[in-house]
Amino acid sequence: MIKNYWLKFLIIVPLLFLASCSEIIDNIDRQKEQENYVSPYMGKWVGTFTGEVSGDLILNVSKSGSIEVTRIVNTNVEEVYYASLQGAGSAAISASASPKGFVLTGSLETKSGTWKQQYWSGSWSVKKMPTPL
Repeated sequence: MIKNYWLKFLIIVPLLFLASCSEIIDNIDRQKEQENYVSPYMGKWVGTFTGEVSGDLILNVSKSGSIEVTRIVNTNVEEVYYASLQGAGSAAISASASPKGFVLTGSLETKSGTWKQQYWSGSWSVKKMPTPL
């Protein structure tokens, strides 16, 4: 009876060890993929927002797809805040509010969308700036 348990132990433990190693390797591969990912929308995007309030927009999209949004009204920087693309190569901007309540929705694929801030709203559009050499 004891030999039977010992034999099962000797078979099961190595299998568990191999499964754990496989999971560790899969996690390392996923991390490398995330580190090597480059958003196809990376770069500087410049444009305007119009509506009840108007101004200029600068969207700096990082390698990972995070966006630094600079909003300019009457030549003054109104605010700088961070948003992101929705992921997996998507051009859709995640609707995250700035500290002042400004929310961009839309897509970098269409280079346009809508914005709202409290009871004001309007539309926006941008163009991608050429990458300097």
